[in-house]
Amino acid sequence: MDKGIKAPELRFEGFGDSWKESSIRELISFYEDKTTKEDEYPVLSSTMSGIFLQKDYFNNEVTTRSNVGYKIVPKGYITYRSMSDTDVFHFNVQDLIDKGIVSPAYPVFETIRGNVANFLTTYMNENSGFKRQIATNKEGGTRYALSGKKLASLSAIIPQSPEQENIADFFCVFDGIISNLQKKLNRTKEFKAACLQSFFPKKGELIPAVRFSGFSGEWKKCKLEEFGTVQTCKRIFKEQTTPKGEIPFFKNGTIGLEPDAFISRKIFEEYRELYPYPEIGDTLISVVGSIGRTAEYVGKEEYFQDSNVVWLKTNGSINKKFLKLSYQVIEWFIEGSTVKHLYNDNILKSEIVVPESQKEQEMIADYFEELERMITAYEQELELTKRMKKGCLQKMFV
Repeated sequence: MDKGIKAPELRFEGFGDSWKESSIRELISFYEDKTTKEDEYPVLSSTMSGIFLQKDYFNNEVTTRSNVGYKIVPKGYITYRSMSDTDVFHFNVQDLIDKGIVSPAYPVFETIRGNVANFLTTYMNENSGFKRQIATNKEGGTRYALSGKKLASLSAIIPQSPEQENIADFFCVFDGIISNLQKKLNRTKEFKAACLQSFFPKKGELIPAVRFSGFSGEWKKCKLEEFGTVQTCKRIFKEQTTPKGEIPFFKNGTIGLEPDAFISRKIFEEYRELYPYPEIGDTLISVVGSIGRTAEYVGKEEYFQDSNVVWLKTNGSINKKFLKLSYQVIEWFIEGSTVKHLYNDNILKSEIVVPESQKEQEMIADYFEELERMITAYEQELELTKRMKKGCLQKMFV
């Protein structure tokens, strides 16, 4: 593009006109109609995730004061919370019901002269240049504020309405895919949580509600000390770590996540040879801070913080994957109410219930491992789709 021509890098075929810079007040018209009687229309909540009926969003726990004088939001109109704990404001098209109402503090507006509501909200929510304008023009105080008047003073660079419609439809498809993936992920996580309750005996019981065919009889209650000993890596001192390096060094706050420290290969190979080191399939446990958070060691070259990250070196009497699963339902043996560290003795005294048959242990572990694979796949697909959307947003807006 020639200098001064305002157009995005990526466009739909058939569009070549320059995008035009306009003030927001040229694109929208504020709507000020208010309720005149109690409960005239359902109360709405405008959130970072969209618009919801307030009674559903708060699980019927919120009792709204008199809503006489609340602003009416017809279907297709846009609203947002004008106060925020951060400098992020999220604009939502009300497409839930014919008419709803929001607090008088919420600006309500419609697009004018053929402008497309879904395009404009996508632009205002996602365009980096517009978000910088908001950050610059937000009003201070104990909370951030963006009044309708202040919003109207900002500017946007937009195409003609036919191109707006194409872009809006394109990102609506993206949002639909993201929403469906999120729902699938949430449902799978909820299903897994329900299965954990059914596949393991309830507290005080020794027989689970759900079992694989061919297995019967009570499970046995055991202390972890019956299955092995607690191990920890050799101590690594702060001066031995670097922000970047060869071998990831995981602390209690980063196991299962991304490392924020590294050690040299020389130290890693020496310490792995001379001192305790996990075997493939061992489950690492965070014993301080986020107590009980776990991650399976899968054989990568990495090292772990001494005393704050431990594992149970098993003696072969329990399936390792079943043990990892048991950590998700275990009640750690903690003495006192102010203990912030799960000590080795506490770990060994903690109890789990276990089926006698290692085959049953294996089948249960495999079932939940498949659920975990599904969850991971949904998480990866969701993250990939979000990255694709972000890339398109960068290329399809000025």
